[in-house]
Amino acid sequence: MSDRDELKRLKKENHDLKKKLYRLEMATMPEESENSESACYSAGNYFSFILAKARQKSFFSRFEKYFRNSMWVTRIFRWGLLLYQYLQAGAFVILYTAAFILIIPIILAFSLLTLIITLLLRDSNTRLLLKEAMNDIVFIIPTNKEGFDRIFLRATAEEYPESTVLIVSPFFFKSSGIGEKEKMYVCFRKESDNVYILRNYFFFYFRRKLKKLQQYNITEIHTNGNKTV
Repeated sequence: MSDRDELKRLKKENHDLKKKLYRLEMATMPEESENSESACYSAGNYFSFILAKARQKSFFSRFEKYFRNSMWVTRIFRWGLLLYQYLQAGAFVILYTAAFILIIPIILAFSLLTLIITLLLRDSNTRLLLKEAMNDIVFIIPTNKEGFDRIFLRATAEEYPESTVLIVSPFFFKSSGIGEKEKMYVCFRKESDNVYILRNYFFFYFRRKLKKLQQYNITEIHTNGNKTV
């Protein structure tokens, strides 16, 4: 066997081993992701929560592993970079500039406005919620947007009829809850007799307030889809 044939064989063997390693890594990732998502909610405030989410970089790590172990994707990526270099002075620059000038500032402005309103209203909303709260308080926390299963969350909430159930929404703006209500809310909204839905940026402040009062029994249930994690 010539050196060229041996090199070709070794490259193929190396490529097959990388693909096998990638599949094994992907197989173990869901469980690790669920645990890390739940751990984010142990943060002391909303900004710490955002930092914890950013540090996970699960989305980027998946693509990094995929790019690292896929030779054809690497080639496409190289050609794409080359093409981008030729086009970056044209349409791409216009599109990205428009996005930064128009879309991104608008999103940031809405997000900032929402957080400012929350800061102004959080004390009054906390008092309102505490007036209706029972001694036993149950937080149901979907670990991600895909984990927001209305049927499962409704069934879980019904298991605690003698408690105040607070479902933490993973959505920043979306008004979805576990019932038919679609009314927009900033801090919280009542879903049924003892069930409320909270924004996650209000959740951290409210939980901290409860712990300071030291007169409530607090339970946290983390969910992912139709299961508890």
